[in-house]
Amino acid sequence: MFRSARMQKLSIVTLNQYTKPVIDILHERGVIQIDDLSEDIQAKEEYSGLDVSKQDPVASRIASLSMKCNSILDTLKSAEQSKSMVDVIKGFISPKEIIAKDVEDISSEELADKAEEIISKVDAVLSPIESRMNEIGTEETKYKDSLNVATQLSSFDIDFAYLQDTKYTKVISGRIPAEHLSEAKSKIEEVTERVEIFEGSSNSDSDVVYTPIIIVSATEFEEEISGVLRRLEFEKLDVTGLSGKSDEIIEASKSKLDEYKNERKQCLKDIREVSQRSKEHLLVINEQLEVEKERTEIYSHFGETSTTKMFKAWVVKDDVEETLSLIDEITDGHSIIEVEDPTEEEIDENKVPVKQQNPGFAKPYELLVNMYATPNYKDIDPTIIMALCFPFFFGYCLTDAFYGIILAIVGGILYTGMGKTSKTFKSFGVILVQMGLWTVLLGLLTGGFMGDFIPRFIMGDSSAALPTVIPDINAFSHPENILILALAIGLIHLNIAFIFGIIDNLKRSNYKEMCGGQLCWIIIELSILVYLVAGLMPFLVVLVIGLLVLLYGAGPMGVMDVFGFIGDVLSYSRLLALCLSTGGIGMTANLLCELLSGMIPYVGIIIGILVFLAVHLFNIAFQSMGAAIHSLRLHFVEFFGNFYEGSSELFEPFKAERTYTKVKK
Repeated sequence: MFRSARMQKLSIVTLNQYTKPVIDILHERGVIQIDDLSEDIQAKEEYSGLDVSKQDPVASRIASLSMKCNSILDTLKSAEQSKSMVDVIKGFISPKEIIAKDVEDISSEELADKAEEIISKVDAVLSPIESRMNEIGTEETKYKDSLNVATQLSSFDIDFAYLQDTKYTKVISGRIPAEHLSEAKSKIEEVTERVEIFEGSSNSDSDVVYTPIIIVSATEFEEEISGVLRRLEFEKLDVTGLSGKSDEIIEASKSKLDEYKNERKQCLKDIREVSQRSKEHLLVINEQLEVEKERTEIYSHFGETSTTKMFKAWVVKDDVEETLSLIDEITDGHSIIEVEDPTEEEIDENKVPVKQQNPGFAKPYELLVNMYATPNYKDIDPTIIMALCFPFFFGYCLTDAFYGIILAIVGGILYTGMGKTSKTFKSFGVILVQMGLWTVLLGLLTGGFMGDFIPRFIMGDSSAALPTVIPDINAFSHPENILILALAIGLIHLNIAFIFGIIDNLKRSNYKEMCGGQLCWIIIELSILVYLVAGLMPFLVVLVIGLLVLLYGAGPMGVMDVFGFIGDVLSYSRLLALCLSTGGIGMTANLLCELLSGMIPYVGIIIGILVFLAVHLFNIAFQSMGAAIHSLRLHFVEFFGNFYEGSSELFEPFKAERTYTKVKK
């Protein structure tokens, strides 16, 4: 239960003619993880006589078609109309169900031909539309630039055709910060007297006042004048190719931009029509291409002779018999398969992939465990303990029944909504529901329901307690008991970690590490129980034994670890701190609502309700985040730090991921 699935390694040799059928069926079953033999074949003598297998000749064509299909799908997606907030929420709560299409199991060449035909038909319609949209984009940029230039120089009543360069003159137009204008004029006149500077009306832009200017000079002074202007933050406006007065250019540019805007809308509409006709077919064929791409590319992991292929794969021990039977059936017995257990070297070097095997209620928490580190193949998998303790710790930190109800509802929506299409969302939905239920239970037992909402507003006595409250753990009356309980729970949590560490260290024969890391703390804790039962002398004897075990395992400096152990235990006091802060902020929201409603006539009730909702909304968001972070910390630091190493790679089966397709049986 607390160990990952036992793995075995298969070495498979079969004739070339059977390789594709074997790979195809194993890809659909998804029970093996194929090793890459390419480097070993070139480096190790045991593989002499084998060459690295070449990719299927059609592989590059499949990959190219897949890339083209993805590009078309991206284009179709970009043309989709923006969804309203209602549609987004609806899609989150109840996503559209995808009905997988039956597809035939055909050869790579046949699939490539079929895909090329479908993609070519769509591309023949889509490509001219995309080309026109690119042209529109280029034209829009040109007219936007013209509009900007004409707008900035609108204070000059001149035909822009007169502002073009000639053989002997250079025209520089643009705008300059008004504060630099006089300096610019004087420095330009120092360069040459053969210059004319025309000023327009100043205007502000982002709190800076600019003055548009047009400078006409002899061509040979262009570089010097431009150098002066650059140092004074001059912004050049290019009038090349423009003709007509500024208002004419502005009107013509706006007219053209409107025209292109309408044409772009029509292009997008045309693309959406293509999407309605073809997107479903493209999604199906693209998935088939992706699946076939994985199959054709996997051959580069194999070894080969002129007539055979060889590959190695990891398989869960429970699936080995079925896998062997399947290969034997597909190859008509024309295969050689060697089954091996992992070697000690492979285990020690973390080369054995890990497949976690946890009961259903704990499965979602593999996400959280793997955030820290993937379990080691030879070590204990702590997922079950995390599944039991994490939502409990979260509920202990939040302890507000109403907040818990909200979280459980959100989790349920996540599970039944996006959870239908995503395993990750499904897992987080389960975790949220469990967190919410623990919060409801502990909130009712300790007196938290939107702070003191029920006693204050319904029962009429803010000092009263909910009927469900256990008096000795009423968070508002006996926080000291909440603290004692938190520390006791922390000790239990830590001792589970110590036991796990002892088991793993015994298995590895790491006796010193076991003594200095786990066993010593259990003996020291035991000495306290001995003191309570048998008195001082037995306590001192057991305590000395515990310290000697610590010194043996960790050396003289190991005594300093005592403070670390005490810190780990006290760290669980955060459960109390967050519990009280949730209730305290909730009570503050209720008190503010009551005060505002009574102090301010008429509108006070409305203001009070708004403050009430705002503070409680902040409280549930902020405290939920804090409760989750601190619950994770108690596992990642205090719990995992006492035994858990991790570092193996997850088992990644060679499996066809299908959403839009299913193979006909």
